[in-house]
Parts: sequence; structure tokens; C-alpha cells
Amino acid sequence: MAKLNIRSSKSISIHDLKLPTISEQGKKALDIINSADANFADLEAALSADPVLMGILLKYANSPMYRTRVETKNVRQAINLLGVEIVKSAVLICTMRSFTEPLNPAKELLWEKVMQLTAMSKLIARKVGRKLADEIELTAMMSEIGGLVLSSNFISEYTAVLENAEAKRISLMDEELYYFGLHRSEITAVTMKKMRLPQISIDVLSRYFQQEVVDDVLTDIDKQLLILQLAYYFIAFSSKPELIKKDNKCQKMLELLGIENLNIDGLIESYNLSMAEETWF
Repeated sequence: MAKLNIRSSKSISIHDLKLPTISEQGKKALDIINSADANFADLEAALSADPVLMGILLKYANSPMYRTRVETKNVRQAINLLGVEIVKSAVLICTMRSFTEPLNPAKELLWEKVMQLTAMSKLIARKVGRKLADEIELTAMMSEIGGLVLSSNFISEYTAVLENAEAKRISLMDEELYYFGLHRSEITAVTMKKMRLPQISIDVLSRYFQQEVVDDVLTDIDKQLLILQLAYYFIAFSSKPELIKKDNKCQKMLELLGIENLNIDGLIESYNLSMAEETWF
């Protein structure tokens, strides 16, 4: 088990952490999207002015989840294909990718977790409603931002935290809390507020990290929370779908979402095909 040489948790303040910062063109794009009269020409110009953001957007449009038979080659085509809500996710991807250090050994592991949860959540949400699928994508994209922040601020220490969590067979979130004295939900909320992301996504992830049980679907927050929980479970047992079908808790969540007749084998097959391709971004 790795040994950590880390400061006392009392000396680590969330306000001292370096947090992701959206680029100026990314901020401009989000302001245009969130305005009452969004202008596509202005949005295209803002996205095109940032080469990194433009590259991410085109890669997103040509990813397994969205691509068509014809390759998307420019920003206008990407916007038309994805829609402005999904452009928000592309801005987040660019921000998160730019934030983490290239030599950060935890980066790709955490990023893989983001892609897995996002892909599975979106596949499940599409069975409930298209609008919900777009909304859950943004929420799922931020599910590992707390880990990315910690790993970027404490590169060597976080590597040891990963090793210890695996050795102890406990959740990474619990090991983060033990060594850094910071709860992932707190880091996530502060980061998302800084990035001016929707409060509903902050609330969903807060309840997700607390492993809250939903007994009735009363709000969109309840729906998103159930989908994230189902996605986590589906990913864990993607190689053994028969266990999902037999699990009463899982079946109860499917019923609450109104998709109790979901073709679980087909959904997992779609997920595996998607993840088998090269990394999305």
C-alpha cells in the first residue's frame, strides 16, 4: 500500500485549490447559448476562434454517439448536428481536458470513468426522453470533476490515493475524503458554480455522491439521479446482464423511470460497441 506524505487535512482549504477555468471564447459561447436570442453566427464565430475548442467540438460531432454517415467537417455542421445544449458539453470537455496536467497519471483513468458514465447514462435517458438525455449528459460529464481537481492539485499524492483505494477495495471518494479532508461533492459544487453550470446538475450530483435512495419520482432531479445510479450499476455488471435482470433494486429504478421493459441486453451491447472504439475525446 502506498504511503502518503500529505499536509494535515485542516491545512487544505477548497478555496486554495486551483479550479478549472473556461476559456474566454468558451465563456462567450456559453453566454450566447444562454441568451434569450441566441445567434448561431455569433456562436459559430466564438467556437471557431478557439482552435482547441473547435477541435473538441468536431471530434464530439464525429464520436460514436453522434456521428452520421457523412463526416462533420466544420463548426456550423457540428452545431446543427449536436444542438446548442450539447455544445455546452463540448465546452466542458475542452475545459476539463485543458485543466489536467499532461503527465498526470490519474487523468486518463478518471476521464475513462467520465466517458463510461456519460455514455451509459445517455443511452438509458434516451429511453425516457430526448430532452432528458441531453440534460443528463452535462451532469454526467461533471461526475469526476472533484477527482480531476484533486489529482491536478496533488499529482503524486493522488496517485497514492488511487493505489490505496484499490488495495483497500473501497471507493475512491472515501479515500479522497480520508486523506484530503475534502468531500468530492463540495469540490464539485464549488467548481460547477464557478463554471456557471445549472443548479439542477449540482443538486443531482450532490445526491448521487450521498448515495441517496429515490422512492418516488417527483422532479427532474429524481429522474437524473435514478439514471446515474442505474448507469453506475449497468457499467459494473455490463459483463453479467443476467444479474441486472434479477436485481430487485435495479428493477424498481427501471419501474420508477417507466422503462421496466427496457431491453437490457441491447442497451449493454450498444454501450460496449461505443466504448470499444477509440477514446471519444
